Amino acid sequence: MPQPNSMLVEIEKLIRKNVVLYFANRPDGEKTLEKVEAFAQKQLDFFIDGMMKQSPDLMKMWRKGHPFLAKAAINKETLAFEIQVVEKEPGKW
Repeated sequence: MPQPNSMLVEIEKLIRKNVVLYFANRPDGEKTLEKVEAFAQKQLDFFIDGMMKQSPDLMKMWRKGHPFLAKAAINKETLAFEIQVVEKEPGKW
C-alpha cells in the first residue's frame, strides 16, 4: 500500500480542525454529512488552490482541476467528525 502523501495528511488535519471549529456551536440538525463534506471540500479546494499558486508544475498538472475529494464521516453518538482526502480516480495523478 502506498505511503500517504505527507502534505495531504497535513491538509486533512487542517480541514478537520476547521470543520470542528465551524460546526462546533451549530445545532445538531446542521451537522449533516452533506454539509460537512461540502464545507470540507471548499476547504480542500482552498488549500489546493494555494499550493497550485506556489507551484507552476502543479498548476500545469491540475489545470483542469485537482484529483482530490474530501470525504467525511460523523460519529452519530459523539458527533465527532472524521475527514479523509481521497483521489477521485486513484493512481491517475
